[in-house]
Amino acid sequence: AGDLHVKFISAKPYNATLADLAGWTPITGSNGTRGTVANGTDVGSVIWKAWYRYWQSGDAASPSFTVTTGNTNLGVIIRFRPTAGSTIDIPTACKGFDVTSGTGYSATMDANPGITVGDAIVNFTGLPGNNATFASPTITATGATLGTVTENPATEGTTSGGLDCEASASTCFCTAGTSSAAPVVGWTLSVAQTGGGCLVVVGETTPPTPTFDQVSFRLRNDD
Repeated sequence: AGDLHVKFISAKPYNATLADLAGWTPITGSNGTRGTVANGTDVGSVIWKAWYRYWQSGDAASPSFTVTTGNTNLGVIIRFRPTAGSTIDIPTACKGFDVTSGTGYSATMDANPGITVGDAIVNFTGLPGNNATFASPTITATGATLGTVTENPATEGTTSGGLDCEASASTCFCTAGTSSAAPVVGWTLSVAQTGGGCLVVVGETTPPTPTFDQVSFRLRNDD
């Protein structure tokens, strides 16, 4: 309870409907599509969206999301646990895509989400095929120093039916500075592909430490 869960779904075709789930809130700026390329095996435009929920005692262990008019889809949940004594802020997001088929995937996001020191960052990327392996994730943001970027979960998810899609995620922390431009995310793919996704920024707030401006007391001697 109190953890923040961020759910990401990527699907094909580009006009699939990603339905909201009760209790989960869409993350503003996270949803998008790579275009309107027709659906096919290992090709086509992907669509994606992200939601968040502050976990509560008694929540279902495996929440079920619905994708309608879709052919294939993948989802992942990333959990963020607040530092002791802090609360996690509502996440912010931006999105981007790479329409140039190649093994050096690079997507510039559409906005600067205001990354600042201490923030946790997660990038979600969806591809329209299950024929590529994700490796060497990168996240950069002018003005901000970002720590080691790690694929998380450790390997991509892939579909085994339909016209195929796959997705992966990467995470890091901001160790210094504040971003002054839209972030850029990247992957090295084993096979040339296109794709798109979103970058979600998660910060936390620590309550101020109480201080005493003045302490006065009186001693009384009852002898």
